[in-house]
Amino acid sequence: MKQKRILITFDIEEWFQVHNLTGAISREDWHSNQSSVEKNTSNILGILYKHNVKATFFVLGWVAEKFPELIKKISDDGHEIASHGYDHNLVYSQNYDSVKNDIEKSKRILEDAIGKRVLGYRAPSFSVDNRLIEILNELSFQYDSSYNAFRLNQRYGSLVLPKGENGKIIKFENGIFEIPVSSLKVLNYPFPIGGGAYFRFLPFSIFSKLVSLKLKQDGMYNFYLHPWEFEPEQPRIKGIRFDYKIRHYYGLNRTAVKFEKLIKYLKNKDCIFNTINEFVDLQAK
Repeated sequence: MKQKRILITFDIEEWFQVHNLTGAISREDWHSNQSSVEKNTSNILGILYKHNVKATFFVLGWVAEKFPELIKKISDDGHEIASHGYDHNLVYSQNYDSVKNDIEKSKRILEDAIGKRVLGYRAPSFSVDNRLIEILNELSFQYDSSYNAFRLNQRYGSLVLPKGENGKIIKFENGIFEIPVSSLKVLNYPFPIGGGAYFRFLPFSIFSKLVSLKLKQDGMYNFYLHPWEFEPEQPRIKGIRFDYKIRHYYGLNRTAVKFEKLIKYLKNKDCIFNTINEFVDLQAK
């Protein structure tokens, strides 16, 4: 029987850099907010070490500039470091050169921090478009993990996929692999089960059943969280839309416990945990 593969991923950014809060916190104010990414990421590393799980960390260059020792620690612990861009701008809101410069800058900072090549990328808020695939090829990346088939989040981008594929592992003609964030087809419609707020919203009994169905459907599962989702005591920001507030703050006090529960659930199913780079190498063979 083909073994089921689990890809645990984290988008490493500060709580005040999340797009749900941009209406109340400007980029000019980032430096005046209390940082918590180092503490929260260290807690994540502790959980992964406890359960002997390797993960992929998509790191903002902005964060890596300020905490290069943290990024080196992640890599030294055996996890993969990949790029999340430099300063969390949405890809489709920028011109080609701006996107390329942003990614190139982040790649350089990350590689300087860990002394290894960075091969993977994830766009902020999954704001992918087809230009990105060409840019990643030009910058010698191996894969992207920005595509989310769920269409009811206005920030998510879109890709024209080869052969009409949707939500599967894809290899573009230029050699770049796309490893989509997981969704589950329900009545032929993609339902988001990849993590983040959807993980926090759903009771674990329901979420775990959906993940089990996904594993039966595709034999792999690509899951994501952010360090700020492990911080229930983070500041409550006023002046943001109600739906953004719910999406950002709901269930933060249960994230760590539910995450450990998910790891145990998947281990009991004899799943294999891989970094995305390891997984792509398996697909390329």
